[in-house]
Parts: sequence; C-alpha cells; structure tokens
Amino acid sequence: MKLHQYLSILPLALTMMDVSAEVTQPVNQVIDKQGSIFHFSTKVTRTVEKDLMRAQIYSRQSGKSLLDIKKKVSVNLNKVLESIKQYSSINVSTTGISNRVDYDDKGKAKGWVAEGQIVLQSKDFEIMAKVLETLGNDVAIDYVNFSISPEKRASLEDEMTVEIINQFKHKAEVIQQSLQAKNYVLSEITLNTPNSGGQYQRSMPVMYATKSLSAMEDDSLPLEAGTGELSATASGKIIFNQE
Repeated sequence: MKLHQYLSILPLALTMMDVSAEVTQPVNQVIDKQGSIFHFSTKVTRTVEKDLMRAQIYSRQSGKSLLDIKKKVSVNLNKVLESIKQYSSINVSTTGISNRVDYDDKGKAKGWVAEGQIVLQSKDFEIMAKVLETLGNDVAIDYVNFSISPEKRASLEDEMTVEIINQFKHKAEVIQQSLQAKNYVLSEITLNTPNSGGQYQRSMPVMYATKSLSAMEDDSLPLEAGTGELSATASGKIIFNQE
C-alpha cells in the first residue's frame, strides 16, 4: 500500500468546532423566605477533529516447540521496535508474549500457539502510516482507531468552562428579568468538563486481524480520523430575591 493512500487519515488543517447550548426547563420552583428558587442545567458541546491515532500490531506463530515459536515472535516484534526507534513521535508499549495449546479438529493437542502485541500511538498520522505499511509478512495489524488526545481536551477545558458558566449566568439573568427580581445568588453549582473524568469517549476500531498493510496492495482502507464531541455541563440552583 502506497503512502498516498493514507492521505485521507491526515487531520484537517482547521479544527471544526460546533457550539450548541441546551438548557432544561426550570423545575421545582420553590417560594420561601429566601425568594424564588429555580433548579436547571446548561450544556455546551463542541465537535473537534480526532488528533490521536492508535494501532495494535501482533505476531503469531504455531508449532511443536513452544520455545522456538516464542523466539520467532520475539524476533519479529523486535524488528518492528528497532525500526520505530527513529520516530520519536510514536509512543510504544508492549504486552509481552502469551501462549496457549493448539488443538486439532478432533480436540487433540497438536502443539502450541504463541503471540505478542505492540501498541503504537501518535499524533503524526503520516509517520504511523509509514510504519504500518512496512510491517512485513510476519507482523499483522489487529486494529486501528482514532480519538481526541488528552492534550486537546485539556487545551479546551478552560475555554469551555468559562463558556458554560456564562451560559448558566445568562439563563439566570433571563429568569431574573422575567421575575423582576432585585438580585440572585448562584448556589450548589456542579460542573462537568471535558477533562473532569465524567465523559466516556468511544473509539471505533478498524480491524485487520490477518493481514499486514504490505499484503493489502489492492485494498482501499477507509481510514479517516473523523470527529468527536466534547461537552461541558453546569447544573445547580439559583435563588432570586424579589424584595
């Protein structure tokens, strides 16, 4: 597979952002000595380009001698690790080598299967593509997926926090004018932001369980990073003083 076939996975030059706000209708309005109390929430959502590529590759061997096949797996993966050393933008992690008994169609043990994995992660899609297309015949791709990096989440955290608080205050001011209240107090505000740990991001993998990219010369790989959503919410109560 040629490198130009991977151009579709390169991130767009400009980050796409779509901002929307959602406000629940005020509920549980309470009138007491403090004044009117409203409970509601606001939400800001942004659509951003996924900027992190993750791929898991593996080598699998089978045979009678467990020691021999584990050695072959180790050699195959070490070749890949050696070639990746020149690319500092790729983060590498390994899971070691596992093995299991190999059975024939009749359920009788006929030998061993050994397998080892390497996980590659980088924001440089072009370099990742270059590595994946030169794996050779003894190493294959298990999956490839894309996600929003922790760094991008962190960079948007402050901006989205300010925006969601302003949305919350704006709704409070709208209600204040409607009630003709003298002033209001924000109380018991709860924030959930992109880096607060309250959001789960699902990454859709692209599976290549049996082939390396070098063996897929005629295949068209629909690898596109795509977009993901980040959201921030604020909820709580507002006390309006009408005196």
